[in-house]
Amino acid sequence: MQTEIAQADKTEKSKQKSQQEARKKLELLENAPVSRAILLLALPTMMGMAVQMLYNLTDTFFIGMTDNSLLVAGISLASPLFMILQGIGNIFAIGSASLISRQLGAKEMESAKRTSAVTFYTTLALGVVMTCLLIAFKTPLLHSVGTSDLTFGPTNDYFTIIAWFALPSVLNIALAGQMRAEGATLQATIGMSIGIVANIILDPIMILGMNMGAAGAALATIIGHCCSLSYNLYHFMSGKSVLSIRPAHFKPSALIYGQTLKIGAPASLSQVVMSVSMVLSNVVASGFSDAFVAGIGIFMRVGGLCLSLLFGLTMGYQPFAGYNFGAKRFDRLREGLKVTTLISTAFACVFAVLFYTRGEAIIRLFIQDPETVRAGTKLLRALVIAMPLVGLQLTLGTTFQALGQSINAMIITLGRQCLLYLPLLYTLPRFFGETGFVYAQPTADILTTLIAAVLGMRLLKQIGQLHESAATARA
Repeated sequence: MQTEIAQADKTEKSKQKSQQEARKKLELLENAPVSRAILLLALPTMMGMAVQMLYNLTDTFFIGMTDNSLLVAGISLASPLFMILQGIGNIFAIGSASLISRQLGAKEMESAKRTSAVTFYTTLALGVVMTCLLIAFKTPLLHSVGTSDLTFGPTNDYFTIIAWFALPSVLNIALAGQMRAEGATLQATIGMSIGIVANIILDPIMILGMNMGAAGAALATIIGHCCSLSYNLYHFMSGKSVLSIRPAHFKPSALIYGQTLKIGAPASLSQVVMSVSMVLSNVVASGFSDAFVAGIGIFMRVGGLCLSLLFGLTMGYQPFAGYNFGAKRFDRLREGLKVTTLISTAFACVFAVLFYTRGEAIIRLFIQDPETVRAGTKLLRALVIAMPLVGLQLTLGTTFQALGQSINAMIITLGRQCLLYLPLLYTLPRFFGETGFVYAQPTADILTTLIAAVLGMRLLKQIGQLHESAATARA
């Protein structure tokens, strides 16, 4: 009897502690100084994205140690297909996170729990469906991404393993998005980091020690994802979250799916479009050489380090924006937009200087093949032209997502990946050859940022009007 009482007391104390932690997260979103709130929310996410990119760089580093540009090219060619999985996960990671943060801001706790449960079980089903589709259409997919007779083998080795274990990859993304929506960015980062550390440890063992090549890189990735999924599930099942994945809260509704898809579908579409753009880029680049494709692969991972940090910053800012919009704290929303823009721009400028001055040395860290180094360096230095503008672009796109303005978010996201980039990709190389290919992306970024700035000025005007209306209502 005493044992049962002690156990019940322990359970109650654990529940109270979890509730206190949840209240602290919401307090951070609502009342903490804006700069402090955004930094506390963003730093764990940025660290997580940095670790994620470290994994990508480590993956490339150990593949590069084989000094086989075909293996590097194979992984690069398979990466766009892997991004399709991320796009599916982001339907609910981004869509439900936007809805959940607004529900929490409006103090609709039960609605937020229902949204999170519906997200979890729907993503679970989508993961199974995606696995079946990727395996069924594997061969035509691999032929469509620009593989040559020499690169088909390593591309197939990598993609096959990733496709068979699509489920943990998709679930991880969705759960991490919900964790960030409730302000648990540190926990989301820990979950991501656990998997990535496991991946980094396993990479040299499987790629070099076991001589598994591209298949070893894929297997290390999947084991890492399974480790992350275990931690993320523990977060929800331990009672430390204000959200829920309990079957009892799985109550689908048109409202949940409608609001989630309104934001998540454009975000997912943008990821799929990015994947398609990468495929088409590889197809065009393969007309130059397999080494040039390998150079693109290294460039994307190195240049992606800056973009990932900026994305991590805006991911941390997103729940702040959504929560304060839902709570009608428009003054905090406006200040948060300003702070995030300034920080992201400063980060981008630092990386622009680094990439321009040390571009070739950075590429040589991963491979010594002269043609691959030349291509990667040329691409990296071209990226510098538009890099200082990307912070504003990503901040505004994230703000539109958080506020439920999916069309504006989609315009910004698709501009740099499709609407502007693809016409430039097929036009500039015809007139300027390899140089035209290299400058297609920076040109698209500059044009997209100009469009984002126009939409952003309209948004600031809308926020100002909402703030005045709220102040009048309170008076």
